[in-house]
Amino acid sequence: MRQGSATGMIARRVLLKGSDRVAPEGATLVGDVEPDEKITVTVLVKRRTADKFTPGSAGDLARLLKPVTRQALAAQRRRTHARAAARIHKLAAAYGLTVGRIDLVQRTVEIEGTARQMAEIFGATLRIYDDGRRRFRARVGQLVIPAEIAPWTRAVLGFDERPMVPTYRLQAQAGGGTGSGLWPTEMAALYGIPLDLDVSSVSVGIVALGGGYLAADLKAALAAMKREAPVVVDVPVAGNSNSFGDGMTAAEQEIALDLQVLAALLPKAKIAIYFAGNSRDSLVAAIHQAVLDDINRPQVISVSWGSAEKFWNETGYEAMQAALADAIRLRVSMLFASGDELATAGLTDGKVHVWFPASSPYALGCGGTSPILGAGNTSIASEVVWNEGFSGTGGGISDLFPVPVYQEKLALPKSLNDGNVRRGVPDVAGAAASTPGYRIVVNDTEVVKDGTSAATPLWAALIAMVNAARGEPIGFLNSALYSNPGAFRLIERGNNRVQGMGYDAGGGWNACTGLGVPKGADIIAALSTTPVA
Repeated sequence: MRQGSATGMIARRVLLKGSDRVAPEGATLVGDVEPDEKITVTVLVKRRTADKFTPGSAGDLARLLKPVTRQALAAQRRRTHARAAARIHKLAAAYGLTVGRIDLVQRTVEIEGTARQMAEIFGATLRIYDDGRRRFRARVGQLVIPAEIAPWTRAVLGFDERPMVPTYRLQAQAGGGTGSGLWPTEMAALYGIPLDLDVSSVSVGIVALGGGYLAADLKAALAAMKREAPVVVDVPVAGNSNSFGDGMTAAEQEIALDLQVLAALLPKAKIAIYFAGNSRDSLVAAIHQAVLDDINRPQVISVSWGSAEKFWNETGYEAMQAALADAIRLRVSMLFASGDELATAGLTDGKVHVWFPASSPYALGCGGTSPILGAGNTSIASEVVWNEGFSGTGGGISDLFPVPVYQEKLALPKSLNDGNVRRGVPDVAGAAASTPGYRIVVNDTEVVKDGTSAATPLWAALIAMVNAARGEPIGFLNSALYSNPGAFRLIERGNNRVQGMGYDAGGGWNACTGLGVPKGADIIAALSTTPVA
């Protein structure tokens, strides 16, 4: 039965399962969104009968590990998703919404309407909040979907703009001695990561949520390290661009770190930076675009952003999982930082939390260590879990995902939340502590940066070197890494506890540093001959 409304006749609607959003924590309600404000959202479409697999299971990975080219995937999507997109186009037009870009490869349809229209058609309750740093739009409650498109709708993204948190901390200007920071090339040398490989054939991606960078900063950092420059390409996502301010924002510090670590270790390579807005929905959109980019074709993508699993609803993480599943099929290695606020992810709800997307079975999660340097700062005398009180490596047991096949033989600890065993985070680790820290250049000033967001591009560069040695992308490499424990140095001391909650290091894999830190040359040697399924 239809009912009258300002937008016309609204068809019967059904709840979009898993779309519930709660009010943002730590933010003050300012008021409702103006009814006539224009809102652009993206509908992620799916086939009516979706594949049913357990994420990370042997059957799931066997399905996804069958490689496909971007061109073949595009042709497949045009066959399998055109009808669903057409249905959404027809519905949107009938209800007076403006239809924007339709991308069958990404499986997306953009639609625009007023906040009033969106509330009537999708049941979207949109409000303005202030968290003390910025004002933003957030959606609360569940969405409803017109019945005629419900079977083909995976998620509706773009209503919610609550900001994401990167892993970042900025120290004072670098000076001399321990604690003054090591250049990325010096840090790489500590792990035996070679700096003389020809990596000109590889392309690497960085996802940046807000902010920008200065080309002059990159030039200065590379000059200080005596390294040749890569080719850097800025890629806009939904109209966002390189927007550098004064270098003091978290986003700008993050981009500088990610870019300078990758650029220093990968001379003459291509680095594509995907600039998106600062929200979970924007992160999903950026990863979709980066994975499917048929121009720059990144083989490895480094992401220093994420948030506790509890902040992701079902439709949000399913949308992300869809993008990461495409990455596996296209042989794109996806790396995510595991977070810098220890086992609780900085929350005070009496539980421990791991970061998503680092907890996805389709991702490589990167944790952090605290290395103690030897004489001359050219070697590591000892190394422990990174834990500096209220800052330190994230890690633990996922609340969302079962144990993936590549972790089935591990003695995974039980979740401190419910006693169950599921996906363990992180997979690997690298230096992340404030001492010695990573020396970089931000706004013409040398600073020292730390965090799992430093370990993540370090690992991304190492995997790019693997691809160069192989002559082809290795793609999803978790199984290969877990099959080569001898290519790692275990981290056996320390913990990521805070307020008495967390996990301990120990022999073998642990929920602080995963398999451990890389023996750079051994990683390359082991993975350069690993066959692709």
